[in-house]
Amino acid sequence: MKSDTLLRVGCLPDCGYEVESRDETVLVEEMTEHMWEAHRLSVDPLDVREMVSPSHRISRSETNASVSAESHLSTRS
Repeated sequence: MKSDTLLRVGCLPDCGYEVESRDETVLVEEMTEHMWEAHRLSVDPLDVREMVSPSHRISRSETNASVSAESHLSTRS
């Protein structure tokens, strides 16, 4: 299922592997495959789907603060 929001899912805390996508199906497939290949853990895709959350990563160019800071710096030069 595609989303307008960037989504993420992370592996075990000790692993640190993360996947980000706007497509929840891609996230679930990649994490399920990673869990098996890296940890030999067979996980239910429904369990992985419950771990998916919105990503809080914001592009520097997408924020009003960065635009404001850039315009302020350019006027000081």
